[in-house]
Amino acid sequence: TKKRFTGFTMVKPTVETGNANNDALKTLLNGDADAMWVYADQVKSYQCGPGVSPNWDCDMWALFGTNFSYVQTGLFGHAKAGTTLALSKKGSGLAEILNPCIEKFLKTKAYYDICKKHGFEDSCFPNEFFPSSNASTLTWELPTDQLTTTCAEGYCPCPVV
Repeated sequence: TKKRFTGFTMVKPTVETGNANNDALKTLLNGDADAMWVYADQVKSYQCGPGVSPNWDCDMWALFGTNFSYVQTGLFGHAKAGTTLALSKKGSGLAEILNPCIEKFLKTKAYYDICKKHGFEDSCFPNEFFPSSNASTLTWELPTDQLTTTCAEGYCPCPVV
């Protein structure tokens, strides 16, 4: 519908594991919540395997696509990349100071070099220093009404109305 959700009640997790995302998912899977708010790429970030030292429940997150799936992606209007770089008191003017500096830095080779050094070329904002790419948009970066996946793949598309 491209509209914000309304008419819901936020609930706190009913379990405490020391990992907020585990707590939210466990609360959902226990039936104590109907939905949870989480980054659309969270499941990808919580994959377990060789070389991974997880502080999350690998078995629970492996239930993706069977016991739980995303039903909404593409809520882009509230944040740029969903990352908070600074917190300040409302009206402090900090955003007016930082935002131009950040925008300027995003256009530099130094920004590209940092992204490359840490293996984030696919999730950084590309600038002229990034190699040209024919990479397709990642599933979790698409709005729900553009998904061609199934719930069994973990990303439920909009139902045909």
